[in-house]
Amino acid sequence: MSVTRHGVGPQRETPRPVVSVRDAILAAARGQIEHGANLSIKAVAVEARVSRQTVHRYFGGLRGLRATLSAEGLAVSTAADEPTRERLVDAAVGLLSRPGSGLISIDAISAGAGLTKGAFYHHFADRAELLRAVARRVSPVEEMRTQIEAAVELSAREGLITIARAYYKAMRTRADLVRNLAANSSQDPELARAVMTEIIGQGAPLMLAWFALQVEKGALRPIEPALLLQGLFGPVFLLIVLGPAVFDELARVGVHPAIDDVEAYVDLLLHGAVQPKGSQEVDR
Repeated sequence: MSVTRHGVGPQRETPRPVVSVRDAILAAARGQIEHGANLSIKAVAVEARVSRQTVHRYFGGLRGLRATLSAEGLAVSTAADEPTRERLVDAAVGLLSRPGSGLISIDAISAGAGLTKGAFYHHFADRAELLRAVARRVSPVEEMRTQIEAAVELSAREGLITIARAYYKAMRTRADLVRNLAANSSQDPELARAVMTEIIGQGAPLMLAWFALQVEKGALRPIEPALLLQGLFGPVFLLIVLGPAVFDELARVGVHPAIDDVEAYVDLLLHGAVQPKGSQEVDR
């Protein structure tokens, strides 16, 4: 609105500075720290006039908000809250590790951790964020990294055997958990991709690099790497789909997993089922 003073032309009001949502959240958080209060997602959201989900969306939860403040030079303690967050992740891992556990609710996770639903939302924006944290916790990528790096100096055959054994061992104890994680994230395609990337996808670049090195050395022919990876890890995926209990039952009737005779399985991948030259010809 403009006003006219005597002898002075129309005056314009000075526009108020526009504060971004991110800046408003940070200002609220700084205020908490400066007043000696424990940093709280709920209190920050109220002060910034946004939802707790918005705070999580911008900073990924309390940890990300603390990291940003710490980068500004503020002294931010994390000791009081990390155990609570880990308790929630521990509870979710325990519930999801039960065969046939079905869909896991926030109420069940909070109760399993001995915490309130409010405590859950203090650390996680929603159930999806917790499931991603669980996937990161149980990912076998680091275990596989050690095995794949060790396999570089081995022959292609021995390397594949080593990697297959390591991956099966890592996933054998996680099969029910991975299957239940997939089921709990199946209704959200974006979440399902994130969960599977944490558990399986991050290991793919390691395997592709190993495969490329073997091709460069002349130990393997340059085929589509995905075919070899799917063939190598197919028995592991079957284990995840069927579950360890079904695998054990199949073994009792004589149908043993390929991993039980991994040398023969890798030889089948490398050479196929055709008789080598010089051996008895395959019946036509």
